[in-house]
Formats: sequence, structure tokens, C-alpha cells
Amino acid sequence: MEAMVALGRYEEATDLYADTAERYFEERGLKPSKRLLDSMNQLGNQVMHSYDVLDNIQHNLEEKGIPKGAYLCSYPTFRGIYHHLVRMLEWSGQSIYLMLCTIVDSKGRPMKEGAMLEGLAKRLEESICTSIRNSDVVNHYSKGQYLVLLINTTREDCAVIQKRINYKFLTDRQRTGVRYYVNSVVYEKDL
Repeated sequence: MEAMVALGRYEEATDLYADTAERYFEERGLKPSKRLLDSMNQLGNQVMHSYDVLDNIQHNLEEKGIPKGAYLCSYPTFRGIYHHLVRMLEWSGQSIYLMLCTIVDSKGRPMKEGAMLEGLAKRLEESICTSIRNSDVVNHYSKGQYLVLLINTTREDCAVIQKRINYKFLTDRQRTGVRYYVNSVVYEKDL
């Protein structure tokens, strides 16, 4: 990927990154390495588009189709959105919460592998994405975990959201569940 960036073959480098990140995640349950993330950031800083007018640029930025459910994105995108939102907190006054949803077995232990986990993760993803707003952001962080950014909400709303997710995720006689961890996102000014 670094060689492609050095040769100016940005589109191929982006495709390689996406394929590599997907393989890391699907085959090994790993998120991309720091080196891979750094390479992707370098790629993003080097991509130069051809000269264009604002209307065309805006049209290309628009999301295709009608958005349905939460914004599900890759970890690098999630991380960039997180950084942007933290910066906005300084002046916006919004409350933002970061939620980690972890699939647990019948004894409350995190599920990290197993035949059932893939199906449970897909069902949890659907439950999360249909239980929160289109403006909220979701990332499939590990095989049995999802990160959720809940924007302009309260701690009490987080509990309501957890109940909605559970209602959609849990089925009769299901022995697995979801454990939730919630932190407030706070802007901290360097002194």
C-alpha cells in the first residue's frame, strides 16, 4: 500500500486498504494495526482530486440512496468522526456518549470466538442500527463488540437505547446477552 501511495496510485491503495482491513477483521477478528491506520491517514493526506466546481464536489460527497438506520462505518472513519465531535464539544454544548456493546455468554463472559458468534454479531448489528437515530454512528469493533457514538443525548436516553437494542436482539430462551459500557465524551482543553 505504501508503494502504491508513493507511485500516486491512490485509488488502488484505498482498495487494498479496504480489502486488508476487511480480511484482518473477518478472518482474525482484529482491527487494523496502527501502521495500517497511519498508512491510510497518509493516503488521505496525499490524495489530490482534479480541479472541480463546488456543486460537483458537493454532489460527490452526498450519500447515495436513502439512509436507513445508524451510520455504520469502518474504524478509521469512526475514529475521525470521534475526533471531530470531541473538537465540536468545545463550543456546541452537545452531550455525546460512547457506548461499547459486548456479546456475552450465559455466564456473562465476553464471547470472543465460536461458531455462534458470527450470527449473534450480525443480529446485534441490525438491532443497534435500527434502535438508534440515523445521525448516530456505529462501528463493528471486534468479533463480539460494537462501538456506538450517541450524539446529543443523555445518560437516561442511553439506558432507553439499551432496552430497545435488547428487545430486538434477545429472543425466547436465548442464553447469550449484551453487556453495555457507556462513557461521556468530554472535550478537555490543553492547559
